[in-house]
Amino acid sequence: MSKHDKTLSKPIVYVLIALVVLSSIFAIMMFGPGTGPSNSLFDSSLRYYTKGTEELYYVDYAQDIIQNVREMGVELTGISSEYSIFLDQVMANKEYDMAIIELEGDTSPHLEFLFGEGTSNNIFNFENIMDGNITKNLLGNITIETDFNARRTLLYQLQEHLMTNVLPMVPLFTPVRTFAYWDNIEGFVNEIGIAHSLPYMTFNGLHEYQDSTDILYIGAGKWFDLNPLTLSEDAEELIVSLMMDKLIELDEKGTATKLGLVDNWGFEDNYTTLLLHIRDSIDWQSDVDGLFPSEVLTVDDVVFTLDLYTNSSSNPDSAIYNWIENYEVYNSSTVAIYIDSDSTRAGRQPYGFALEDLAIYPYPSYYLTDENRWTKYKDSPFGTGKYYFNSTESQVDLAAVMYKFENWHGNGMIDGMPTNLAFDQIEIQMYEDSYTMNLALQEGRLDLADFKKSPIIEDAIPVDYFKVEFKLENSLIFIAFNLKNDVFGGVNNFIATNETGVSKALAIRKAIASVIQKSLTNSRLHNGHYNLTDTPLPYYYSDYYYSSVTKYPYSIDAAIDYLKLAGFNISSENATDETSFSLVSTVVGLSIVSPISVLIINRKKKQVKLND
Repeated sequence: MSKHDKTLSKPIVYVLIALVVLSSIFAIMMFGPGTGPSNSLFDSSLRYYTKGTEELYYVDYAQDIIQNVREMGVELTGISSEYSIFLDQVMANKEYDMAIIELEGDTSPHLEFLFGEGTSNNIFNFENIMDGNITKNLLGNITIETDFNARRTLLYQLQEHLMTNVLPMVPLFTPVRTFAYWDNIEGFVNEIGIAHSLPYMTFNGLHEYQDSTDILYIGAGKWFDLNPLTLSEDAEELIVSLMMDKLIELDEKGTATKLGLVDNWGFEDNYTTLLLHIRDSIDWQSDVDGLFPSEVLTVDDVVFTLDLYTNSSSNPDSAIYNWIENYEVYNSSTVAIYIDSDSTRAGRQPYGFALEDLAIYPYPSYYLTDENRWTKYKDSPFGTGKYYFNSTESQVDLAAVMYKFENWHGNGMIDGMPTNLAFDQIEIQMYEDSYTMNLALQEGRLDLADFKKSPIIEDAIPVDYFKVEFKLENSLIFIAFNLKNDVFGGVNNFIATNETGVSKALAIRKAIASVIQKSLTNSRLHNGHYNLTDTPLPYYYSDYYYSSVTKYPYSIDAAIDYLKLAGFNISSENATDETSFSLVSTVVGLSIVSPISVLIINRKKKQVKLND
């Protein structure tokens, strides 16, 4: 081959390579996945929130959900905002299409606040006309039902109805709280949590770096306010639970027990009068100034507490107690509560969750009747609990220091098991992130750490010296639908399809539910420890949770069928943009590369012949 022939072949090859690159770009532009209407069945948005530097998973959830929904040809735009803005836009003004929401549970399954028309937490814009008052009637019957089995049956029916005929949400998870502690701690019971475990906990010797078994060091998050009526942070709840006892204590399933400050109760007048008997000889801790060093819990304290909880000016959630018509001192050890859960019906109506709603912390009436003491009480609160708060040694951004209350009554949450407070002092240290807290735990500066809802931390904790356990939370994480959205809500809620009882909007919501791969998300982000929840009721309420509810397991075929039912022209072959793009780009690439390969091979053959 001549020198001229060799130099001539390089430009030709370079030109052909350039053609491959340009053609690939052209294929991407023409056939690649896009966000415009031409590439999706419809566009929508998914809102979620952040809280400063707090570790949340909503960004990760959003990424997974957007990808899941894209598989059926729907394009979601993720919109992140700070928590306060999210509250205004989504919770208050309901300005959203879809949203990732976590609702911390109340003391009882208050679904009436989620699905009651016009109620505070009805973020879905659900209206009774959407299902012919079926939800409204079921909620009303649940509210007044006092028989456990009958109430559970009604809750089963409500969960099935909501998930089959309404589908205002795609339930995702009931999260778990994650505890890690040195293996020399004995008696910790993860199901009942730290505060209720303390009467049974001891150290079995010293762990590495530990120099005393009299002090328990606990790692937790941040805290600001210790007023029981306005608690918002996990660490605040922990501190208060060590310092105070509740009137009614609930077990790990949310069921009322007689192990709290109320040791007995009775119903009269067809369950419209509730008599609460207050446990005898319950001592209050001393106030910070020592003005009242030896007070005991009385019925006056209970009445004063009910005044606070039922008053909207002192309790932002006072609507929960609308079932209370009145209350009074019945005798020296008993308070009478008069119940009317439905003022629209004749006569007083009973209320099925009266005991659960009274799982509240009492306030000292003798101290707080002087309104000038409220400010001091918020800084230096006290109660009837196991440990008292030392405000002098505590600092909001560092630690809460607490000392054993020698006059604690000694009634624990494990019925029949003796109690003993083995730790003279507890120090709850504050950490901004899991990494720093885990480091403090492994360095021996902590004995026990509350990693909140981050079970994946177990991967970073050595099993040789530590134990990791989980506690199911009273909380639900879900995707909310705005039922006034123009595509999967609004007028489409009333446009019938070929399937009886399924509107166009409902069919679209069912399609979306059918492509959410929450099991994969759970495995990736939570090591599979979160509970996969399929109803609007968190699995925390396992006695009421309907495990046989209609579910929407992942199925692209089912999603396509629902979209067809809604009137979309779609098939499994064109549902996923990425699949079409891969196929087209492969064909285009091969069609260009193949001739080039043949040309290069032929030229090489010519070179061989010339050399021969």
